[in-house]
Amino acid sequence: MKAIVLAAGFATRMYPLTRDRAKPLLDVAGKPVLSRLLDRVLALGVVDEVFVVTNHRFFEQFELWREDYAARVPVRVLDDGTMSDEEKRGAIADLAFALEAIDDVDADLLVVAGDNLIDFDLQPHADRFAELGRPMCLVREIEGVVPPRRYSEVTLDGTRVVTCREKPAEVRSNLSAICLYFLPAFVRSRLAEYLASQSEHDAPGHFLAWLHEREPLTASRIDGGWHDIGDLATLERARTAFGAETHGGSK
Repeated sequence: MKAIVLAAGFATRMYPLTRDRAKPLLDVAGKPVLSRLLDRVLALGVVDEVFVVTNHRFFEQFELWREDYAARVPVRVLDDGTMSDEEKRGAIADLAFALEAIDDVDADLLVVAGDNLIDFDLQPHADRFAELGRPMCLVREIEGVVPPRRYSEVTLDGTRVVTCREKPAEVRSNLSAICLYFLPAFVRSRLAEYLASQSEHDAPGHFLAWLHEREPLTASRIDGGWHDIGDLATLERARTAFGAETHGGSK
């Protein structure tokens, strides 16, 4: 299995903190976000190579990070050539860009956003994917009132995804698919089909919603902590949570 980390954004909502520093390389309790993320990903013995897609502006920062990060498998940093938010390809296009760099076309994929922090074991989800062999998204339950136009919403029948919508205006469910997908190798052709026919190339949830209409999609509920570092407030919450863990406290 190949792991693809989508990390080519410019995080303009977090300026000035991210003006000169890539968001996945920000420190959380003594470690970069990306290092903490890959610690979890590489705990899966089935992952034998990692591809980190970034932009040209922060490429050298990621290369320096790669030299310091002690990984048990090869880690490649890919430069998508963009220099600003206005030039960005979008995460879905960057996923296709990463696939071009993977020689093994029969390899299954683990796709994850580079600004996500997970504090749970991925092994049960990987085992479920290996058993079923079909596209699978990880799903969390949102507490309280779910705001419109914010999350990748799913409704389920057991573990089967019944509906999948990206940031709907009218909310039907408090279940949301996070950007952590286990994808069989055949999804490569579906991704090419999507990019050839659809204009939305940014939020990965758009591809997931499109894919769901063409392939059976399974959901696996997460049990543990998850942080999407989208702004300064979520960064501070992650630093508090992992800082408490580092110092032996409870989160």
